[in-house]
Amino acid sequence: MFPTILSTLSLLVQESTDERSRELYRQWSALMMVFILLCIIAITALAFIVTRRRARRRVDSSSRKQPGKPIADAWEESGKRFDTSITEITDEDPPVSG
Repeated sequence: MFPTILSTLSLLVQESTDERSRELYRQWSALMMVFILLCIIAITALAFIVTRRRARRRVDSSSRKQPGKPIADAWEESGKRFDTSITEITDEDPPVSG
């Protein structure tokens, strides 16, 4: 409801023949553009901060490995995440006729 009223009022002011109300509309539009740009900059800065913190946590957690434990390779890591419902094919399996 409120955005509809605002858009209707701004449309009326925009189409007004009074120079004072048109100047007010121009200033209001410029102010809104500045506000929108500042919001975009703030959101970008917050996203950058969150990304840096996550990267720092990831590096910290990977450097805290136990000294005696070997570092897992990529194939082993992907195997842990792989779906366990897929069965392994062995030489004893009957051939598939196609």
